[in-house]
Amino acid sequence: MTYHFTMIFIQDFRTLEHVTTPQLCDTFNVAFSDYIVPLHLTPSIMEQKIQGENLQRNFSIGAFAGNELGGFILHAVDHLTHPTVLYNGGTGVVPTYRGQHLVQKMYERFIPVYQQRGIRKIVLEVISTNLPAIKAYTNSGFQKARFIHSFKGMVATHKTPSNITIQANETPDWATLATFMDMAPTWSNTVDSIQREGVFTTTWEAAINGEIAGYISVHRDTRRIRNIAVNPRFRRQGVGSALLQYAADQLGGPFTIINIDDHLPEIRTFLQQAGLAHYLSQYEMVLTL
Repeated sequence: MTYHFTMIFIQDFRTLEHVTTPQLCDTFNVAFSDYIVPLHLTPSIMEQKIQGENLQRNFSIGAFAGNELGGFILHAVDHLTHPTVLYNGGTGVVPTYRGQHLVQKMYERFIPVYQQRGIRKIVLEVISTNLPAIKAYTNSGFQKARFIHSFKGMVATHKTPSNITIQANETPDWATLATFMDMAPTWSNTVDSIQREGVFTTTWEAAINGEIAGYISVHRDTRRIRNIAVNPRFRRQGVGSALLQYAADQLGGPFTIINIDDHLPEIRTFLQQAGLAHYLSQYEMVLTL
């Protein structure tokens, strides 16, 4: 017996304004079920992602077959009232609907809309070995901006120097802490994203003689380190290791940290010495409109 399968071609592209979080979560999980790095979100984690990254359904795109969501691009905005930058927080196509160049078609349909709404730039990250996705983004006009790396693992145990004290701060002085950074963080690791995540992310500060020596911010449910930085005046004194160890003691592991700039090998060395192994690399890509 011969079976004939008919591909359903999608021509209906619209925003995700009427898609519920559970429906979006289900489609996301199906689309990423065979991904290079397995991903599975619960509706709760999806809501935290939406909140933290500032994802907006009215700027996000869906590819629909009737009422069924076959593909999506999740977009966040840099400003709620007058956005000029979009961040692609996730692109996925359900296996049933692949092979139709849906990513390119979604962008072709909505880029003119974004331009009319004042958007000047779209930013995303893509795994460096995901050649089909890189090709799709390149064909849509994106260009590689920088090479970034991700790490994961159990934090190695170190003895914390006795002169370092660590405590959580619910209202950090981000203007000061931001001056400790050596690199511009990618979207989900920015100070704005950390603040939007609110109660889901904890920031611990290390102090030496009453002065802030460094900090670490961790999304507790996922054990993802959003940011870690040490005051230049207190580097090579064990502050970074002490912060990692403290977070590990409080939350358990394993931990992940994503998107460390390739131009900062000293940060990569520090993470590897702390027990976190490199597990993937990505390109940050930018489309200028």
